[in-house]
Amino acid sequence: MKLNLGCGPQVVDGWCNVDYSLGARLFKIPLFRTINQKFKLFNLNWHPEIYLHDLTKPFPWPDASVDVVYSSHTLEHLSKQQGRRFLAEAYRVLKPNGIIRIVVPDLQHDVNEYLQGHTKADDFIENLGVLYGSDGQGLKKLANTYFQYPHKCMYDNPRLVEILTELGFNAQVRPAFDSDIPDISAVELADRTPHSAIVEGRKN
Repeated sequence: MKLNLGCGPQVVDGWCNVDYSLGARLFKIPLFRTINQKFKLFNLNWHPEIYLHDLTKPFPWPDASVDVVYSSHTLEHLSKQQGRRFLAEAYRVLKPNGIIRIVVPDLQHDVNEYLQGHTKADDFIENLGVLYGSDGQGLKKLANTYFQYPHKCMYDNPRLVEILTELGFNAQVRPAFDSDIPDISAVELADRTPHSAIVEGRKN
């Protein structure tokens, strides 16, 4: 079994694609899908076969039952404590020698862009993605809290390796698409890897 945790609208054959975004939940409702198709309320077309699970909760899979855990641009949307539990749960469900691969925005890149003068001071926080969008008024502004998912924790490669090692993984930094996962090109998106921290490990 291979888990694609926080898959978004991307569904990959041969993987258990897991998400809990409001869009994923709404598209489970056949009537909503029909209405959305007619009135084009949302641009995204969430696949109805996405496995719904709140990733801040204990994973529903048994101990040592999973071969691969892949997660791209999801961990940063969890708080620091939720992120630790997420990674600990990944360790629990992975088989011995199972693979984990985590892709997140690289805080070090953003800081370097600021220090080198490429990012203006008043743009720095916005570029981190930690704020709700302020555009719109009334209902549109209120909807931001339901349809936007700001970053709650930031990471870099050294810290990701350190955390995974503390949890019992043998972890290292890996370039984009360089992986022990045979079909990595099917699940890893080229536009999600630039300026990202990418760490892969195996369960000891």
